[in-house]
Amino acid sequence: MSTDDGQRPRQPAGDAAVVQDAFEAMPWPMAAVEGPTHTIVAANAACRTLAGQPDLIGKPAWQAFQGFTKKQIADSLDLVYATGEPYSARDWPIQGDRYLDLTLAPWLGPGGLRGVLIAQVDVTDRVREVTAALQPPAANARPRPRSETIVVQEAMLPSKLPVLPGVRIAARYLPAVADEPAGADWFDAFPLPDGRIALMVGDVADRGTSASAAMGRLRAVLTHALTVQQDLAVVLTAADRFAADDAALGTTTLCIGVLNPADWTFSYATCGHPPPLLTDSGGTTRFLPGTEARPLGAGVDSPVLRSAVLAPGDVLLLYSDGLVERAGRTLDDGMADLAIVAGDSVANRSLRTWAAGTPAERASQLTVELLTRAGYADDVTTLAAWRQPVPLPPLAIESPASRDAVPTLRRAFGDWLESLGIALGDRHLAELSIAEVVTNAVDHAYPPGMPGPVRLEAAVGADAYLETRVSDRGRWRVPDISEKERGQGLSVALQFADELRVSHPPQGTAEPLGARGTVIAMRHPLHRQPMLAPLTVRPPGVRAVYPSFAITLAVAKPAPHVLVSGPVDFTTADQLLSRLLAACRAGVLPLIVDLSGATLLATAGVRVLYRIAAQLAAHEQDLTLICEPDSPAAAVLDLAGLPSTPR
Repeated sequence: MSTDDGQRPRQPAGDAAVVQDAFEAMPWPMAAVEGPTHTIVAANAACRTLAGQPDLIGKPAWQAFQGFTKKQIADSLDLVYATGEPYSARDWPIQGDRYLDLTLAPWLGPGGLRGVLIAQVDVTDRVREVTAALQPPAANARPRPRSETIVVQEAMLPSKLPVLPGVRIAARYLPAVADEPAGADWFDAFPLPDGRIALMVGDVADRGTSASAAMGRLRAVLTHALTVQQDLAVVLTAADRFAADDAALGTTTLCIGVLNPADWTFSYATCGHPPPLLTDSGGTTRFLPGTEARPLGAGVDSPVLRSAVLAPGDVLLLYSDGLVERAGRTLDDGMADLAIVAGDSVANRSLRTWAAGTPAERASQLTVELLTRAGYADDVTTLAAWRQPVPLPPLAIESPASRDAVPTLRRAFGDWLESLGIALGDRHLAELSIAEVVTNAVDHAYPPGMPGPVRLEAAVGADAYLETRVSDRGRWRVPDISEKERGQGLSVALQFADELRVSHPPQGTAEPLGARGTVIAMRHPLHRQPMLAPLTVRPPGVRAVYPSFAITLAVAKPAPHVLVSGPVDFTTADQLLSRLLAACRAGVLPLIVDLSGATLLATAGVRVLYRIAAQLAAHEQDLTLICEPDSPAAAVLDLAGLPSTPR
């Protein structure tokens, strides 16, 4: 008698031809995939029909799932293959307004886990019936209360995460499922005046808008207390008293800590909350000991604090219980699943398409994306901090003060900012300010024919501010107010920086008289955005591309329509002027200029637009400027008083 594992006799499954015929005739799409590459080794007729491919054997599994993204199915198969646990997803939308229930089960063989067994059921009719039943009775009916709660809840959450030297922070919030009112989970991360970093995740037990509002009050109290008080135990005592006086905050749980970059010690407390998870760069995980304090409002007397040290490459993950509590699973099971998925995410063992994301982003986002696919009922929140093994060094670059200095320094600065992972708006404003200041040095620092150096330095401070310095060794010339077209660059740079300081440090005694040099220092706030969007796996964006300057005449009637792309600065302004004058026939034709593709609009470009507007006005013709709303070009045009039309 044959066996399937060397010990247990294999039970007869029937005649092989009959089994094969039955498998082929099953009305539900079914397949078996083998190995870590998930190669299809069996697929019935229904599966082949769903995939729209008559021959699936030997192909990767994602090809058999029309309507799923490659990422969706690959991550789910990775999870089952890594854990050996079954996985199911209900009401999964696919292309063509259809829905499937998906079941993945481990396929065990003589040597252990062989692969994954897949079964799907079309539940489109069921989903449509449920959706119809949930529709409001009339077109003018009020929205469901849950949507209002989510709006309030997300408004109370931080919209920004700090950008800090040596540590990357990421966060993810997912509201409760459709048939549950949103709870009041929250997260927060911010630098403290002494250089430490506050981290917290909490959960207000109540639900609805009142709970969200109460959460906002508690966040404000904690933020103020942490800012003025260094002792975390004193902060917790004050928060407990505040929660005890607010009925909506009864039994609020909290994990709160302070990370000290001086020695990378994390001091923390857990008040009725799951303990933090620490993962090293290789994916080994351990839960930090809890402090066994009661929830806020229940009386936190003499709070107990614990501490841990983050090694280079470690990821610290704080989370709410919605991530580890699931129907049919114990809390221990949920935490064990979290440890596996977090370890794989940080080490990037199986989710290769996320390789461009930092370990903090993968830990905060993929744990939510993967662990909630089998269902969840409560809000889910994660906050991750990654100690970078090699912190990004400050930028220091020097170039001759020639026309090439502006694009050269701007591109080096942009690449450096890219590695910080900052919000796109912050990056655009910082690049615009630097372009203006470097242009100022190139234009005014040195006499014609005697160029000297211009130097750019940039660093991120412990207060989450970008600090930049543009310096030269030339002569400072006080702007002449009679030169209306000159001296505007520093004014524009100041509009997009929190601070701008001009100084003239003395040079060496060998320098010519008056060659004191100029330093222009600026400060910009930096931030990253947490993920507050609906559930969707989305790998990080690709690296920025620097398009070349280009002008295209798109439409000749009823008015010339010019498309501008790439950087518009003093190196390209003359070309822009000549092309626009040619397009409008020196002002006798109206002109439409589309700046949606402009990656930079410096004051040199603004001067060109003013000149074109004046030329057209002299011939009683109009200039129409088009740009993307909230884009850098829109901000500059608004500042310059040039009206624009949204694209």
